[in-house]
Amino acid sequence: MIWRAALILLLAANLVVLVLFAFSDPPVADPQPREIAPLDPSLPTLELVTEISSREQANGAEQCYTIGPLSSEMMLENAQDRLRPFASEVRTRETTADMDRGWRVFVPANSRSQAVGLTQQLSERGVEDFFIVTSGEFQNTISVGLFEDIENARRRQTSLQALGFDARLQVRRETVSHYWVDYRIDADERSPWRFIVRASPGSTQREIPCF
Repeated sequence: MIWRAALILLLAANLVVLVLFAFSDPPVADPQPREIAPLDPSLPTLELVTEISSREQANGAEQCYTIGPLSSEMMLENAQDRLRPFASEVRTRETTADMDRGWRVFVPANSRSQAVGLTQQLSERGVEDFFIVTSGEFQNTISVGLFEDIENARRRQTSLQALGFDARLQVRRETVSHYWVDYRIDADERSPWRFIVRASPGSTQREIPCF
């Protein structure tokens, strides 16, 4: 009797599963992937600078560089001589810049005669190392010292002021020339730019748009 009851229960369970499966919703099929339309071939494409540079080098394209600042015309001429055997074109440029050259201490005067009188007073008080400026922006002033260190300049100024002189302190600013050499060279060619830079401290080489 027990095995008959178990058989009936098993048949009933199978019947329930069959009914549930018959009335359940069918599984949803995965949607078909949509096709992406091809890009318009007339649109520009994006290229990395490194990719362009590598392709240009591979094609033997020319590149342009500048070296500077060089401190003298002699260094500029030497740089040109070194570059000409390797470069297809060389050109030079000159720029100017204001540079601080230290400090000046001076005693102002309104005229040449007043400046001469002040120098006599400086001598009487034991001051040495001075001269009258005869031209330029500081004409008729008495220069009492040119210094690279600001503290030395201040000590000189203070000592003269203690003697009763109107000693003043001002930055020495001069306009200096800087020289540059630009050159064009094949990408697969090597220039001796390192020798030029080593011979002129403070200069360097950098790439520029070709001229």
